[in-house]
Amino acid sequence: MNPYVEIARPWQWYKNLVAFLGVFFAGMLLNVHALLSVVLTFFALCLASSGVYVLNDIVDVEKDRLHPIKRNRPLPSGRVSVLSASVYAVLLLSLSFLLAYSVNLLVFLTVAALVVNTLLYSFIFKRIAVLDVAVLALNFLFRTLAGVFAIGVYPSYWIIIIPYFIAVFLALLKRYGELQRTKGARSSLHNYDQDTLRILSAVTLGIILVLYTLYIFDSKLPHKTITAATTLPLAVFTLFRWYNDAMRDPDLAEDAAKMVYDKWFLIGGAVWALVLFGMIYIL
Repeated sequence: MNPYVEIARPWQWYKNLVAFLGVFFAGMLLNVHALLSVVLTFFALCLASSGVYVLNDIVDVEKDRLHPIKRNRPLPSGRVSVLSASVYAVLLLSLSFLLAYSVNLLVFLTVAALVVNTLLYSFIFKRIAVLDVAVLALNFLFRTLAGVFAIGVYPSYWIIIIPYFIAVFLALLKRYGELQRTKGARSSLHNYDQDTLRILSAVTLGIILVLYTLYIFDSKLPHKTITAATTLPLAVFTLFRWYNDAMRDPDLAEDAAKMVYDKWFLIGGAVWALVLFGMIYIL
């Protein structure tokens, strides 16, 4: 793999797909102009994410050279120099901000907030247990809000609350997976234990389901209550399946993208999405 592609970590871009939540639930997915704005926002978020990854690698280059696995990364291995990586990071972030600004000012400010929050997390908050999860989850929220602002609608409290708690759930699972593999991976892990993380993850999952249930029956989305209610068992199955798999597999807990290997999770998620699509765009 090209070292500049590797250092940008494009396989992590899937996290920015939450930018499409706003256009989907606003019923504007088939609006070409709105969809194009969100696509541009998505790529702005991807470039910003990659730029921050490069900056983090620059800061950690000396420490990574002592790590048995990380020393093979482009920077610590010498395949990419610190100078060229610095220029690369500036270029990625500059392109990200220009692309975000081309959509609108609010998208630009949200992407900038994402970058600032990520840097604060990397240099300060990731060392503080529990606060690391709370701050990291904000990045998920910023990505979602960027997509909402891209289509020029005012964000509802549902689009703020539910994605944030989903992000908290993911962050807790990630800590659980890291703790299973090695306690020395990050300093904050010394203040966690497996039972606490397991309980906190389960409680957060319950909160997500309660919030989703309230959203289904309180928002303007479901004009037909019975149709809306059919999504509840799909939500329960999909999310509980996710939690169950993560508790049994630390690799999956640490990397949510590996849920794509669970066919029943994919089927449940796909049916859930199709029912929601039918409710919003057809019924």
